[in-house]
Amino acid sequence: MKADSESLYETWDRRWEGSEEEERLTFIGRMMFKAKERLLTKAVKGLSIDRVIEVGCGLGHTMEVYKKNGFNCVGIDVSAHAVSVCRNKGLNVTRRKLEEITETYDLVSSDGMLEHFLHFEPYARMLMRVSSNYVLLIQPNHGSFLGKTLVYLAELIRGDENVFEYNYRIKDFIEVFNRNGFEVVDNYPIFFNVFRLLLFKKNGR
Repeated sequence: MKADSESLYETWDRRWEGSEEEERLTFIGRMMFKAKERLLTKAVKGLSIDRVIEVGCGLGHTMEVYKKNGFNCVGIDVSAHAVSVCRNKGLNVTRRKLEEITETYDLVSSDGMLEHFLHFEPYARMLMRVSSNYVLLIQPNHGSFLGKTLVYLAELIRGDENVFEYNYRIKDFIEVFNRNGFEVVDNYPIFFNVFRLLLFKKNGR
């Protein structure tokens, strides 16, 4: 598993290479992020949280939504290029792996990370380990027709630049979190159901 994750981390670093000079975001990509922003704002509104961590923060788009909504958010990413972009935006980001996090947060957030792991459950458990209350995931919905189509088009357009996604179902993520003591309290479709926003709450909290 460690060898697989190290290879994936290198792929992500190559994916963000050159982003310091130019963020490569298509028109459809901008529309997707706008849709994610609306639903993310809705999901966290009214939650009693302070400390937020965004795991695999990429170029910081999700972190910017948390910042806009007044949350104290830190980010981690394995890519030096992604960290550089985020810091240039004034975001509090460090180059760290999820495995290295020992502190806990009210909300642990991750946008489009788990589907890239061949075995995602160990990483899901790490997200839960550092959460004192909530875990929020934004995951591609491979069960929707449009979701399948966009994954196929991304492979055609980006080729080797695209980071491979495994065909997990939304219910696969829900089942893993349920088994580990987190129940889903929100499940929102995003961008014509291409993505789902899943908000989990720790049982007994």
